[in-house]
Amino acid sequence: MIRVHCFVSCVCESLKRVPGVDQRPYYFGVWDAPFAVTDEFALAYHAPGSQQTFFCDWYERLYGAPIRSWYDHAASQAANVRRLQGLVEDRPPGRNVLVMLDLYRLPERENKFNQNPFPHYVMLQTTSDPEQWLMQDPDFRWEGVLPKERILEAARSPAVAGGYLFDDGDIRPAPEGAVREYFRACFTPSNPFTEALREIVHAHLDGRAPGGLTSLAGALRQIPVLAIRKYAYEHGFAFFWRALALDVPEFDACCDEVDVLVKAFTAVQYRALKLSMSGDAGLAPGLFELLDQQDALERRIKQRLHEVYDEWCADLDAPVRPTRTNPRGIVE
Repeated sequence: MIRVHCFVSCVCESLKRVPGVDQRPYYFGVWDAPFAVTDEFALAYHAPGSQQTFFCDWYERLYGAPIRSWYDHAASQAANVRRLQGLVEDRPPGRNVLVMLDLYRLPERENKFNQNPFPHYVMLQTTSDPEQWLMQDPDFRWEGVLPKERILEAARSPAVAGGYLFDDGDIRPAPEGAVREYFRACFTPSNPFTEALREIVHAHLDGRAPGGLTSLAGALRQIPVLAIRKYAYEHGFAFFWRALALDVPEFDACCDEVDVLVKAFTAVQYRALKLSMSGDAGLAPGLFELLDQQDALERRIKQRLHEVYDEWCADLDAPVRPTRTNPRGIVE
């Protein structure tokens, strides 16, 4: 299972445990999930005050389970940490307690993006030892026991603010009509991420960004955190391919294109770093050319995805639904 978004990975972990529930449509909202560009024209995967309202609303519409925010943004961080401790220690069976914490404050945990701070959603439970808690981090495929106080310290970080509750018992399979509406709500033919990268580079070239080209490398340091969200396209292809029993080789080819898209953002970051360190504006056209290539590739990926979505919708609307044999080899 591809991990691309910490909040989405957490709530999908429960979907995987319920027979007959397909979590893949929920990832439709990830490939263009919101991010921020600061006033200094820097990329930010997380902005202060950002919440998961869109994902929470659609989780209930798709799977029937309401996701409730327990974090009080009007209260102090200390009060919210006390609230977290009570929710974890009094957690009934089947309830999931999510919290945003600063992974940078847990050096024993992996911080593969080397971010400081590193806001990140995890799920928490108690253990037989009251001073040790179980942390589940589906996005990084990590589960383990850590000292409760270390976890609470990471939740005290001023860089984090958020937490949610939901119950496994409320989950049911997503109605096809809701899946259709969700895709429409998520899909746009444009590419906001690449457009933002292009605008950030322009701002550092024309003087709107403080520091000019010297600050460009820092402004784009969060590219890897956001680029992996594009792997969500593979979930979309897998859902429609399996439903329509399409040929596996083309599915593999589509996933290969997604992989090329994601990995090429590393080249974008490298060229931006070179432009920033050299201060040579003559390198900018090569960077913009690469961004144009990324934009064209992602538009092709979206076009094919929308084509299979349209085919799937036609199946739903047909007077007699076609009988299809699911192909082998499509990732669950």
